[in-house]
Amino acid sequence: MALIHPRSLERWQEWQNSRHRARQIKHTVTGVLRRRGDEAASSAPGFVLHSREGDAGPRLLIGLDSTSPTSRASLLTALPYVRRGVDVLAPAGVDLPELSGSDWAHQSVAIPQAVLRGRGIGSVITLGWHLEVGRIVHEWALAEEISGAVVQHGALTPFAPPLPPRITLLAWSDADAEFYRSGRQDIETRAVGSQLLWQAAHESEDTPADLEERPVFLGQMHGAELSRRITAGAATTFCRAENALYRPHPAETDALSRVAHSVMARRGIEFQDSAIPLHELRGPVVGVFSTGVLEAAVRGLPAWVYGPRTPTWVHEFWDRYGMRTWGGDPTPAPVQPADEPSRLIAQILEGAG
Repeated sequence: MALIHPRSLERWQEWQNSRHRARQIKHTVTGVLRRRGDEAASSAPGFVLHSREGDAGPRLLIGLDSTSPTSRASLLTALPYVRRGVDVLAPAGVDLPELSGSDWAHQSVAIPQAVLRGRGIGSVITLGWHLEVGRIVHEWALAEEISGAVVQHGALTPFAPPLPPRITLLAWSDADAEFYRSGRQDIETRAVGSQLLWQAAHESEDTPADLEERPVFLGQMHGAELSRRITAGAATTFCRAENALYRPHPAETDALSRVAHSVMARRGIEFQDSAIPLHELRGPVVGVFSTGVLEAAVRGLPAWVYGPRTPTWVHEFWDRYGMRTWGGDPTPAPVQPADEPSRLIAQILEGAG
C-alpha cells in the first residue's frame, strides 16, 4: 500500500480536516474571537530567524514548525555537525534551548520570504510542508531553485502528508523510502536511520527490564488514522484482559478523548501518568501502531502491538517495522546504523555524504 495522497497537499489537508471537523470549527471560532479582541496581536511578527555563522559556502536553512522531542531530534541534533552558516526559521514564542548560545542571533520576522532572499542559502531541510513554516520554506526554495530535503521523523502510515516536489527524502530505511516516495519520480531518497531510535539505543540505561511490572498500553486516540472505536476499543479490551495501565498520549486533551477516558476509568482501567518519560519505563509496552513500541524494543523492553479488527494497512505497517503481535515473541530491537543519523544528515547536506 502507498500514501492515500502521494502528491496533492490540498487533498491531504481536506482529508485531515474532515477527520477533525469539530476541532477545526472550535479553532476557527476561537481564532475569530481572538482577532476581534486583540487586533494588535494579529499584526505582530509571527516568526523568528535564528542565525549562526560558519565556514564559507552556501548557508543551510532549517524550517522548524514544532518543538516536540521528535521534531527537535530529527532536525536540531544535526547542528553540532554542520560547519557552514545556519539559519533556523521557527514560529515566534517557542523555546529552543539548542539555539540559545552566544553564537546565535535572533531576528523577529513578519514576512520570511523577504528576509531569506540574499542570505546565500544553498539548501533547506524540514519535516515536510504540511505545516506553516515548512510550507513557506519549501515554496520559497522551489521558487529560488534551491535544493531541499525532508527528514522522516516518525513511523509512516498511508495517511502521512505528501512530500514537497523535487526534494531528497532522508528516510529511516529503504523500505520506508519506497513507501513514502509512493512511485514519484521527482523524489530522491537516502536511508540514514532514525535519530530518535539511535538515541534510544545509545542512551538507554543498563537497568534491565522488569517483567513483573504491569504492561503499559500506549494511547493513540488523538490520531486521525484510525477511529476512536478502534484505538479506544483495543486499549480497553487489552487493559481489562491483561490488567495493564493505560498511558494517554499527551495530545489526548480534546473533549471526545476525555469522555473516552472517563468511560475507561468507570470500567476499572487504571492510568499511567503521561508525564513519566517513555525512557523511564521498565515493563512491557503495547500499542496499536505507536512508534513507542519501537522505542521500547530498542531500549531492550518487551514490546508488542495489539489491534483487533484493524484494517489491512495496520498489518502491513507492523510487517514493515518488524512489530510482533501480543501473545508471541516480542518485537526485536530495530537494527541501528553504524553512524549517528544526524551526522549522516549533516554530511549529506554539506555534500560530503
